[in-house]
Amino acid sequence: MADETNTNAPAAALSSEVCRDKQVTLRKPLSATEPVVISVIISTYNARDVVADCLASIYRNPPSEPYEIIVVDDASSDGTSELLRAQFAEVRLLINEVNLHYTRSNNRALDHARGEYIYLLNNDTIVLPQAIDAMVAFLRNHPEAGAVGSKLLNEDGTIQWSVKSLPDLGSALFGGRGVITRLFPNNSYTRRRFHYRERNAGEPFVAGYLSGASKMMPRKVIDEVGYLDSRMFYHVDADYCKRIAEAGYQCYYLPNATVIHLNHKGGTMVSLRLRALSLLSFHVDCYVYYCKHMQRWAWSPMRLIILAALGANFLALLTVQLAAELVGAARAVSRQKRAAN
Repeated sequence: MADETNTNAPAAALSSEVCRDKQVTLRKPLSATEPVVISVIISTYNARDVVADCLASIYRNPPSEPYEIIVVDDASSDGTSELLRAQFAEVRLLINEVNLHYTRSNNRALDHARGEYIYLLNNDTIVLPQAIDAMVAFLRNHPEAGAVGSKLLNEDGTIQWSVKSLPDLGSALFGGRGVITRLFPNNSYTRRRFHYRERNAGEPFVAGYLSGASKMMPRKVIDEVGYLDSRMFYHVDADYCKRIAEAGYQCYYLPNATVIHLNHKGGTMVSLRLRALSLLSFHVDCYVYYCKHMQRWAWSPMRLIILAALGANFLALLTVQLAAELVGAARAVSRQKRAAN
């Protein structure tokens, strides 16, 4: 939104946290018999330097209780595993021989995690001081909580849209990619869906959806709810929060736990082809989520209507995206010509 507020921390301080040197002090790895309170799980693909920054931020700002870090290298070809072995020998490194994508990689790590609390963290994040401890403390003090998500900040200190209502039919108009939201981003319905007022109030609150970029859950809840749905990518977080709610727990947003999210620097949006495939994946996941949670009757006519609407929306957004890409490329060429002259 245009009037997203800044955190109390100056943007310059956030930038220095992002750019700080990677040299950190590692601790002695935990033995297989030592208890683990927190398991940090990070899936990464072709983002060697980004994930190294993420790991360095954890070691600069570690939790106060025993923890482990599990990184799943999802068949990267950029030397990620070699760098992690050389600079972060304490990390438990799992290497996929083929690219399994986000959900399957995280599910694989869940099988190896030993912690009482599971912290799913994107590779393109920077963990700030006390963030992990605050999330653990909240879950301990709120047994009704099935998940807690941190505040996510952009690199300039503005608050990201990391918490919102669960998807419904209104999302087509007022969701993050909704038509009305794109045309009128500050309309009251969109602000309400994204909990604009609550996010800026500074108090924890119950929310439908929490971003998986920084989300912690008790292991017992994961054992009850099960794995992430490997059919989805974009709506896997909404699906998991929905399943947590159906199991009788609540999802909380915790503003006093803060993590910087360098959105789209994690290796999945680096080319036009990947951005187009990402847009297609988003619409496919919308349909999977709809059929799973909103219209479970396979022969409902609404399924065909929703499928047709999603197809039309995909083509419209793809056209807009391609046009924007062409305009951007033309401007870049024009700048190069002016510089050459």
